[in-house]
Amino acid sequence: MKRLRRHLRYVPALLTLLVISLSLVVIGGCTTKSTAPNVDSTQDKLDWLNMTYNDDGPQRGSGINILDCPIRFDTTLVCVVSPYGTQIDMVHGVEKIGFSLPYMAVSRSMTLTIRVTKYQAPFGEFWMLDCGPDGTKFRYPLYVQPNTHVTSRSSSVLFYFNPSTGLWEVQQTAAQPSPQLAIYHFSKYGISE
Repeated sequence: MKRLRRHLRYVPALLTLLVISLSLVVIGGCTTKSTAPNVDSTQDKLDWLNMTYNDDGPQRGSGINILDCPIRFDTTLVCVVSPYGTQIDMVHGVEKIGFSLPYMAVSRSMTLTIRVTKYQAPFGEFWMLDCGPDGTKFRYPLYVQPNTHVTSRSSSVLFYFNPSTGLWEVQQTAAQPSPQLAIYHFSKYGISE
């Protein structure tokens, strides 16, 4: 009995090591290319997103869903905009995403909500923008401009989640260091380098 008690005192430490090991396996899939070794091109990223992501239901396909990846930044911005236009900057440390609404892009004052979540995906950083009110349309596009700390490469891709098909689509590719990505209506978007 004494020998059994002596061995049982190691059980909590062993269980802790087991939990840590399992969590490293799950998180490791998002921080390395182990679950998506060929996710380098825009088409590969699009295929991976569409294979695993489901907006409000169970995960599709195999692999890690973007929503299961580690979150590096998550905040919501609520602001009132007018027909006179506005510039809104969301800053997190050295990273910044700017939202520029041009003059007369909206016909009346309104409240906009933008939730920005930065995920560490298998292919690098992925910024998800959930913009509302959903369906808001602009006469002139709202420009999203991530700085060079957000996009470490020389190009960015703007993805649009189409709620009618349940699939991601490539909206725009900008091959410049500080791209301006155009959004014509509010919905769910993603930005990848």
